[in-house]
Amino acid sequence: MQNLEKRTSPRQSLQIPLHFRSVEVGATEPELSSETSNISRSGLFMRSPLPLKVGTPLSMTLRVPTFLSGNPGTDMQCTGRVVHERSLPNGDIGYGIRFEKLLSFQSAAFSESSESAIFPA
Repeated sequence: MQNLEKRTSPRQSLQIPLHFRSVEVGATEPELSSETSNISRSGLFMRSPLPLKVGTPLSMTLRVPTFLSGNPGTDMQCTGRVVHERSLPNGDIGYGIRFEKLLSFQSAAFSESSESAIFPA
Protein backbone atom coordinates (compact mmCIF):
# COMPACT_ATOMS: atom_id res chain seq x y z
CA MET A 1 0.00 0.00 0.00
CA GLN A 2 1.36 3.38 -1.02
CA ASN A 3 1.67 6.14 1.59
CA LEU A 4 -0.17 9.19 0.24
CA GLU A 5 0.77 11.49 3.15
CA LYS A 6 1.11 15.06 1.85
CA ARG A 7 1.74 16.94 5.12
CA THR A 8 4.99 18.84 5.32
CA SER A 9 4.86 19.64 9.05
CA PRO A 10 3.88 17.64 12.15
CA ARG A 11 0.35 17.84 13.53
CA GLN A 12 -0.48 18.82 17.10
CA SER A 13 -3.66 17.41 18.65
CA LEU A 14 -5.20 20.67 19.87
CA GLN A 15 -8.84 21.65 20.16
CA ILE A 16 -8.81 25.34 19.32
CA PRO A 17 -12.12 27.20 18.92
CA LEU A 18 -12.55 28.85 15.55
CA HIS A 19 -15.03 30.80 13.46
CA PHE A 20 -15.04 30.49 9.71
CA ARG A 21 -16.94 31.44 6.60
CA SER A 22 -16.68 30.76 2.91
CA VAL A 23 -15.17 33.60 0.91
CA GLU A 24 -16.19 32.05 -2.40
CA VAL A 25 -17.84 34.54 -4.75
CA GLY A 26 -21.59 34.41 -4.20
CA ALA A 27 -21.37 32.53 -0.88
CA THR A 28 -24.27 33.36 1.43
CA GLU A 29 -23.52 31.11 4.42
CA PRO A 30 -23.15 32.90 7.77
CA GLU A 31 -20.04 32.69 9.91
CA LEU A 32 -19.93 29.26 11.56
CA SER A 33 -18.26 27.93 14.72
CA SER A 34 -16.19 24.79 15.16
CA GLU A 35 -12.92 23.70 16.72
CA THR A 36 -9.77 22.10 15.42
CA SER A 37 -9.04 18.42 15.98
CA ASN A 38 -5.43 18.96 15.05
CA ILE A 39 -3.28 21.73 13.64
CA SER A 40 0.13 22.22 12.03
CA ARG A 41 2.07 24.98 10.28
CA SER A 42 0.43 24.02 7.00
CA GLY A 43 -3.20 23.48 8.04
CA LEU A 44 -5.82 22.05 10.35
CA PHE A 45 -8.57 19.45 10.59
CA MET A 46 -12.06 20.42 11.78
CA ARG A 47 -15.72 19.46 11.65
CA SER A 48 -18.25 21.74 10.00
CA PRO A 49 -21.94 22.11 10.86
CA LEU A 50 -22.59 22.57 7.10
CA PRO A 51 -21.14 20.63 4.17
CA LEU A 52 -18.08 22.16 2.49
CA LYS A 53 -16.81 21.45 -1.01
CA VAL A 54 -13.18 20.56 -1.64
CA GLY A 55 -11.57 23.71 -3.01
CA THR A 56 -13.75 26.13 -1.02
CA PRO A 57 -11.74 29.15 0.22
CA LEU A 58 -12.32 30.05 3.88
CA SER A 59 -11.68 33.01 6.14
CA MET A 60 -10.93 31.81 9.68
CA THR A 61 -10.40 33.27 13.14
CA LEU A 62 -8.83 30.93 15.70
CA ARG A 63 -8.94 31.70 19.42
CA VAL A 64 -5.41 30.83 20.57
CA PRO A 65 -5.41 29.24 24.06
CA THR A 66 -3.93 31.33 26.86
CA PHE A 67 -1.40 28.60 27.71
CA LEU A 68 0.10 29.06 24.24
CA SER A 69 -0.18 32.81 23.76
CA GLY A 70 0.38 33.92 27.35
CA ASN A 71 -2.60 36.25 27.04
CA PRO A 72 -6.34 35.65 27.11
CA GLY A 73 -8.29 36.59 24.02
CA THR A 74 -5.56 36.17 21.42
CA ASP A 75 -7.03 35.63 17.96
CA MET A 76 -5.30 34.51 14.78
CA GLN A 77 -6.90 35.48 11.48
CA CYS A 78 -6.04 33.53 8.35
CA THR A 79 -7.32 32.20 5.07
CA GLY A 80 -7.32 28.61 3.93
CA ARG A 81 -8.80 26.17 1.47
CA VAL A 82 -10.65 22.86 1.94
CA VAL A 83 -8.33 20.16 0.59
CA HIS A 84 -10.13 16.97 1.67
CA GLU A 85 -13.11 15.62 3.55
CA ARG A 86 -13.38 12.51 5.71
CA SER A 87 -16.33 10.69 7.25
CA LEU A 88 -15.86 10.31 10.99
CA PRO A 89 -16.95 7.31 13.11
CA ASN A 90 -19.83 9.27 14.69
CA GLY A 91 -21.29 10.14 11.27
CA ASP A 92 -19.96 13.72 11.14
CA ILE A 93 -17.81 14.91 8.28
CA GLY A 94 -14.41 16.44 8.96
CA TYR A 95 -12.40 18.67 6.66
CA GLY A 96 -8.71 19.17 6.07
CA ILE A 97 -7.91 22.84 5.57
CA ARG A 98 -4.62 24.07 4.09
CA PHE A 99 -3.54 27.51 5.33
CA GLU A 100 -2.99 30.00 2.55
CA LYS A 101 -2.33 33.29 4.31
CA LEU A 102 -1.82 34.45 7.89
CA LEU A 103 -3.59 37.79 8.15
CA SER A 104 -2.94 38.84 11.75
CA PHE A 105 -2.51 37.97 15.38
CA GLN A 106 -4.79 40.16 17.48
CA SER A 107 -2.44 40.55 20.43
CA ALA A 108 0.74 42.58 20.57
CA ALA A 109 2.09 40.17 23.17
CA PHE A 110 1.76 37.13 20.90
CA SER A 111 5.37 36.11 20.56
CA GLU A 112 7.31 34.10 18.04
CA SER A 113 7.74 31.38 20.69
CA SER A 114 3.93 31.21 21.01
CA GLU A 115 3.64 30.79 17.25
CA SER A 116 6.21 27.98 17.43
CA ALA A 117 4.14 26.22 20.10
CA ILE A 118 1.11 26.15 17.82
CA PHE A 119 3.01 25.64 14.58
CA PRO A 120 6.10 23.55 15.37
CA ALA A 121 8.81 23.48 12.71
